[in-house]
Amino acid sequence: MKKHFGYIEGYYGRELTWLQRLAICTHMSFQPMNTYIYAPKEDPFHRILWQKPYPSSRQKIMKQFINYGKRIGIDVILSIAPGLSYNYLSKDDYKLLLKKISSFLKLEANTVALLMDDIPEELPASCKRSFSSLGEAHGLLLEKLLTDIHKENKNANLWFCPTIYTDQFARGNAAGSKYIKDLVKTMPESVTILWTGPQVVSEKLNNKNLGSILKLFKGNVVIWDNFFANDYAPLRLFVGPYTGRESSILESTGGVLINPTGLFHTDRFIISLFADFLKNKKATVKGWDKVADEYTIPQPFRVVKKFFCSPWTTFTKNDLSGSSLKKYGNLFDELIVKWQSPLRKEWYPYIQGLQQDINYLNMKKTDLKPWLNKRYPPIIAQRMVKH
Repeated sequence: MKKHFGYIEGYYGRELTWLQRLAICTHMSFQPMNTYIYAPKEDPFHRILWQKPYPSSRQKIMKQFINYGKRIGIDVILSIAPGLSYNYLSKDDYKLLLKKISSFLKLEANTVALLMDDIPEELPASCKRSFSSLGEAHGLLLEKLLTDIHKENKNANLWFCPTIYTDQFARGNAAGSKYIKDLVKTMPESVTILWTGPQVVSEKLNNKNLGSILKLFKGNVVIWDNFFANDYAPLRLFVGPYTGRESSILESTGGVLINPTGLFHTDRFIISLFADFLKNKKATVKGWDKVADEYTIPQPFRVVKKFFCSPWTTFTKNDLSGSSLKKYGNLFDELIVKWQSPLRKEWYPYIQGLQQDINYLNMKKTDLKPWLNKRYPPIIAQRMVKH
């Protein structure tokens, strides 16, 4: 089985330019990476207007993108996400879906992806008597699609992101959910599954917490890793070492793809961090520092790096002591004024936000909590108040 490592343009809130996509593929071609999934939530023809064909001008660019990827060893996977309005009993909807996917094949894509993520886990009212679950409807749809796709290109591959793409959505072990059980029963084994792990943003990924899903789908699972994503917490930035991932998953799965931020220079930096993990089979502070040196990240940022490491970073009393806060505050002239680079332009709002946080962290907790709740999602606000 070919292993897939690379980048997913699958976040909310941002869409790259075509030149930026080409540049990201070029950057990946110098790393141990080979895959780019095109799935921008902001592309209306990908999700909201999935029934409509891409304009001919855009199709021309997409074909150039795919062929450029082939020349440099990057598989560009085009995707479609029709789940918000798809009717599983409608022949017209199926014809439109197949036509759209067929257009991807005509653009010379070798692999296409059907994404049914971030939709309600229930069948449309008109379909409830025809399927035992949404999982069965998806499995049968995949079976029909793959059959028809192979009539056009017998070597084409089909990937699928299920509606339950994490144990978190099953409120337990997803392998035991009716959706996943029915999906496994009805879908072709050759379809590759995209999976985020125990959570949407998984703190840890290893063979133990992925084991039941890997067994069900016979290892044909590619990890969709939201470690660096910040679309769910737009006031935060996560650019620390790629921790919590055991190297064993590189062998047990079909590969790992990162879904990062949509900030072009930031994502190039993140790709380099991911590449360091792939090369060394682990994430280390030394490895992070090496990549940071390549991107000329100044020492003052490294002092406050802990605040930008990951969603699960915890802070000690010493981190938030008066002397530490004073030390951090003294760094901002170096970061906000003197540091000039493409990364700094993208990181400026987050660095400025940290400065504001530091000013407020010395407030009484009763005064601090309302402000944090307005600024951050509840889970982050609670953690900051706690510490």
